[in-house]
Amino acid sequence: MGPLPRYVLAPAHLDGADFGWQLNRGGLFLDCHEGFAADFDRDVEGAMDWAEQIIGTRQDWRHTRDGGRDVWIAADDREVAGTDVLRAIEPGTLVVAVGPGASGKSTFAAEAGIVTVVCLDSLREQLGGDAGDQALTPAAVVEQNILLEKHLSEGTTLYLDSTNVEVRVRAELVERARRHGRPVVALRFLPHLDTCRARNRTRPTNRQVPDDVLVWQHSLALAATPKALLAEGFTAAHDIVTPL
Repeated sequence: MGPLPRYVLAPAHLDGADFGWQLNRGGLFLDCHEGFAADFDRDVEGAMDWAEQIIGTRQDWRHTRDGGRDVWIAADDREVAGTDVLRAIEPGTLVVAVGPGASGKSTFAAEAGIVTVVCLDSLREQLGGDAGDQALTPAAVVEQNILLEKHLSEGTTLYLDSTNVEVRVRAELVERARRHGRPVVALRFLPHLDTCRARNRTRPTNRQVPDDVLVWQHSLALAATPKALLAEGFTAAHDIVTPL
């Protein structure tokens, strides 16, 4: 797997005469946003700041013209992936999703056809009938760890579907995989915070994440760059980019 074409930021008509910005990578639509300022230079700066929140790092932007329109191309050449990343994963790997609520972790697992998934939401529902009851989380984590030990000892490829945005949580997972001699791969999901908020609002009330918690989760995921995840001991780490 190699680097995909770079991020491209361009002005766009969002709805009729409404002006805004669109971010793409390799021809794949990632997100769009209305304009940021009436002054064009300030609007460009606002669009760059917004795009960098989605990308996850600061960028060096190069202005060019494409078919007569202004576009800005980012210098970021990190590898990004979709469900195809799973093809290269060694059997028996612990695959750890890292991302805020409503960032697409469960959807990814469903689209990829992953067979063995351990999901905290599902465990809460099994234990108390309510996937969103946070009071059930400690008991669900105990059950999660029991399942982790079972699957790691059996050499089952396992996808851990929970936020895992805290360093201490990931450190425990890395150590658990090491004890069993299993590879441990991180997949970071980081749509723009506004996208997470919009998706969060469509969830059932009992599964909606409070906004302050969502902001906190997003900020921690932003810091969990692939480079940082590798330094934590993950065998591999990938940014997952999926269409909205």
